[in-house]
Amino acid sequence: HILLMGQTPPPWHGQAVATQILFEHEWPGFEIHRLRMEYSEEMVEVGRFQFRKLVHLFRLILEARKILTENPGCILFYPPASAKWVPFLRDAVFLSCVRHLAGGTVFIFHASGLPVFTERSRIARLLARLAYRDADVSLEVAQEAVPPHEVFGARHWRWCPCAIDVPPVKRLPVQEGKPLTALFVGSLQEGKGVLEVLRTAAALKEKGRAADFRFQMVGKWFSANFRKQTMQLSSALGLEGIVEFSGQLTGDEKWEAYASADVFFFPTHYASEASPIVIMEALGAGMPILSTQWAGIPAMLEGCSAARLLPIRSPSLYADALLALYAGRSREAATSEAAKMFYRENFLPERFIERVRDAFETVLEWQTEPLRNARPEPPPPVIVSAYLADQNPGYDRSFGISRMTQVVMDALQKRPSLDIEVIVSETSQQAPESISSVQRLPWGTRKKWIRLLTDHFHPLFSQRGRAADLFYYPKGYLPMLSGFCHPSVVTIHDTIIQYDEDNYPQWRNRFEYGYWKMLLKHTLREADAILTVSETSKGQIESFMDRHGIPRKAVEVTYEPCLYERIPQPVAEEKKKDFVIHLASCEPHKRTEHLIRWWDTAMATGRTLPTLHLIGNVPPEAAHLVERSKGIVKRPFLDDLELQDAYRSARALILPSEIEGFGLPALEAYYLGTPVCFVRETSVEEILAVATGKGGFTLDESDSLFAALDEVIAMSPDEIRECGLKLRETYTAEKVAE
Repeated sequence: HILLMGQTPPPWHGQAVATQILFEHEWPGFEIHRLRMEYSEEMVEVGRFQFRKLVHLFRLILEARKILTENPGCILFYPPASAKWVPFLRDAVFLSCVRHLAGGTVFIFHASGLPVFTERSRIARLLARLAYRDADVSLEVAQEAVPPHEVFGARHWRWCPCAIDVPPVKRLPVQEGKPLTALFVGSLQEGKGVLEVLRTAAALKEKGRAADFRFQMVGKWFSANFRKQTMQLSSALGLEGIVEFSGQLTGDEKWEAYASADVFFFPTHYASEASPIVIMEALGAGMPILSTQWAGIPAMLEGCSAARLLPIRSPSLYADALLALYAGRSREAATSEAAKMFYRENFLPERFIERVRDAFETVLEWQTEPLRNARPEPPPPVIVSAYLADQNPGYDRSFGISRMTQVVMDALQKRPSLDIEVIVSETSQQAPESISSVQRLPWGTRKKWIRLLTDHFHPLFSQRGRAADLFYYPKGYLPMLSGFCHPSVVTIHDTIIQYDEDNYPQWRNRFEYGYWKMLLKHTLREADAILTVSETSKGQIESFMDRHGIPRKAVEVTYEPCLYERIPQPVAEEKKKDFVIHLASCEPHKRTEHLIRWWDTAMATGRTLPTLHLIGNVPPEAAHLVERSKGIVKRPFLDDLELQDAYRSARALILPSEIEGFGLPALEAYYLGTPVCFVRETSVEEILAVATGKGGFTLDESDSLFAALDEVIAMSPDEIRECGLKLRETYTAEKVAE
């Protein structure tokens, strides 16, 4: 006996269509009890609270309990919710009332993001443990960075992409001179990439290629407000005659749309995207695919020669890809056959049904063999020992590193497969509140010699309840007694020590340069794994290894998360004041002194500028300029709340650094609604490139800086918000922890 539960159309979306395939199958050898979850009839209702849904929930509980009670050993097949509170709480109530009556549980995770969602709060973690823990089989439609079976502890798991039955589609032959038709099929909402389609059409129009392309949008509007927004944008971009909205098509009309189009264009960044059914339909129809490197799509299309995936929200790249498809239309027949072959091998309904049947049979094997009926103990978590005593924020250069460490440690601790313990001193960076396993050395490490001795000899006196499985050094330097710390992982943020010696030899004494270079070379030779925070920094590290005759090792780029990720992106422009900020430093590569001189000279020549607020240490050589200037204000180091207020109130952040490993202040500023001026060809340009190219300048002349400042100050609140959202999406703590 199987209790088969799920939503079938309406509304029409991938999960409902896939569930319908399972409901309509006969399942020989099983007695199937079908229980339809009728929470939503329209897409706009999905994930939202309605009183009738509450009534329906209790009806489902009563019916499911009746079926399971009358059929002992019945297997419960259930699709867990999307990553939103309303459906998640619904699951918690339903499964708490029903699941204990089932002889086994098979979950099929259609919507991505649920594991990450449940790890964000203690309440969600507790409810998720009650609802989803220890399933017999976890079927996962998308291959996620944080997989459900790992977080929820399933006994067994399988990748289980959905399927769709595609009838024979006779594609129309390519006609010379005919515009290329790009087809979009899906719910017409922002997350599915509807606005990206319009912006791509506009990019082609700007290139003078409007006559060569047509875009057909098939689907039902998610809401009247979004329809109005879309139509306004289409009108503003002048896309009449280029973009057509055909409404929702079903049956023969839908397949005719696939047959007459040339490419399936699906630029989705939908939060709960898994393995979109519409992509399977397009493959079955023999269409080339242009989609995004998002959620489960890369794994779904791995090895498919008919598909091309590009970064999300990249209209200019999509336009270039469509131009390439237009130029290569003579190869359409071979591409079409490759698409159909990939569909037949992976996404026929028979393949989907086989995967689900295999899950049922796996549970039955465990039911019939008593030895397998005892649930095995999950493996113990991996113990990671992280050394933080070498980070003394405010007393050395570890402000950015310490802020990154705090966020990463917290994200890693949320993973049930890991147990993080940290070693700190009385004065060093402390562990996040989520980490309870802390060894606090009974002394401070702000004094140089005490810190150096602690750095190198702590492996001898660090006591642990169980030996660590892995040793992590977030600041990037291994102790000289690194033989006691294997396997070891380091995050090397930069090679600024080498840069300063080459360019500013008087900044440190010869002993300091020699010591830190020696320690970096020791770390590169001895570390078992090397991480870094940008491609730019990776290049610096590889050049350092080559220069000093160190055999090259693999260097993995993780990027950095931002402490302000937990703060909502400002919806509208905060009340800005007429000043800009710079995080001042005496370190020469930070260029604080040069910025002060540029500002002072510009104001002396009559240039109208905002007030420059210097937060931190001012180089002694420029102190007299600050004291006499009416346009420059010296401010001390700020605590975090004060710093947030400074970011929000400023019109811009100026980062004139010659070299950075990552450039975390750039994220902090955009996350709080403030644009950034930065030096081109540095890691900061790399980090911000996913969102904007505005604000770049060179260090050759001050006019370049002031032009960049004018450029970012002219950015609209909506543009700044969009940049912040793109950066948040790219550099999430979960992605870095992964």
